[in-house]
Amino acid sequence: MTEPTEPRSTKITSLYSISHEKDADGFISAAIVWRYAKSKGLKHGVILTDYGSFEAVFTKVGGFKNTLIVVTDLGLDENSLGKVISSLTRATAQGCRVVWLDHHEWPDRAVKSILSLANSPVLRINHEYCGAEIAFKVLLPRDDVCAEMAKIAHDTDFNIREIESASALTDALSLIRFAVLDKGDDLTAALLPLLRSLAETGMTGIWDETGKRFRDVLLNQRVDNYRKERLKKMRKALAAHCDLEVHGRLVRMVEMPNGVTTTDMGTFVADTKNLIIGDRQLPVADLFVTLSPGGMLGFRRGRDSVVCNAAAALFKGGGHAYAAGGEYGPYHDFQAVCDDVFSTLSKSKDWVVASSEESA
Repeated sequence: MTEPTEPRSTKITSLYSISHEKDADGFISAAIVWRYAKSKGLKHGVILTDYGSFEAVFTKVGGFKNTLIVVTDLGLDENSLGKVISSLTRATAQGCRVVWLDHHEWPDRAVKSILSLANSPVLRINHEYCGAEIAFKVLLPRDDVCAEMAKIAHDTDFNIREIESASALTDALSLIRFAVLDKGDDLTAALLPLLRSLAETGMTGIWDETGKRFRDVLLNQRVDNYRKERLKKMRKALAAHCDLEVHGRLVRMVEMPNGVTTTDMGTFVADTKNLIIGDRQLPVADLFVTLSPGGMLGFRRGRDSVVCNAAAALFKGGGHAYAAGGEYGPYHDFQAVCDDVFSTLSKSKDWVVASSEESA
């Protein structure tokens, strides 16, 4: 991967960063892009967003001139393709250039559409890295601060959980995001001070490695309280789980409480010590499905015997083999949703990895 070079015919005067809002990978990717803009002396703007907001975000981008538009940790699917390409086509006609760095699955048409844009677009998709690692390798491969941040993003995005500061940053982002959603405030504005500190000084600017705590005393206290409340909520949610064996695989569904991410819930239920309810020891499920209050589905796997993105595809979704998301829609009865989800999964074996005995 090499650093993108600006076309001589267009004088790029600013950089606009679009990155995923939901996790540390997207956040750190945005910090790396910010450092890149600073290294090039470019005016910088940023927005953290999610897939449901593409139309509003890219409509704004369509009016930009002479701007390097850098998109990180966000995929492009058929549902958003038309509106995104229309806006980017307008932008590139006005001297803009597109750099898109991602690690999700892309349909071929989306890849061809981005690469067909004017002004030498750059598209890097690599499933072996997280978004921040790709941003580091493409934009600032010799920057030690970015190298450290990319390692932290990898630890969180691949759910390794070996770096304490990585888990702490993930929890800080979650609590700020949930607080913003409750109030209806702007998420990018709420996260901007933390993002600026990360971009300017890396993790050392916000995290005390010796004391294993955030330098911001209030933020550190908020994270501690968030973790305690989250644990209570996850235990209560698990107690009301619904299990069914489908195609020889144990599928477990849980109704998600507010203030808990699907990643946190998925990690919690993958640990056998958390699966004791009363005097019962639950087994780890092959496929774990979460149902959010808004009707979105999350898929995590406890074993390699299932493929999460294939299961999510049955519910208008996608993602990775180990983690994915889909959509159910508004609901009133959790048990009825469980029945529907189990029924849908029973009609396809695409999400099941056949063992040697089953395929023989």
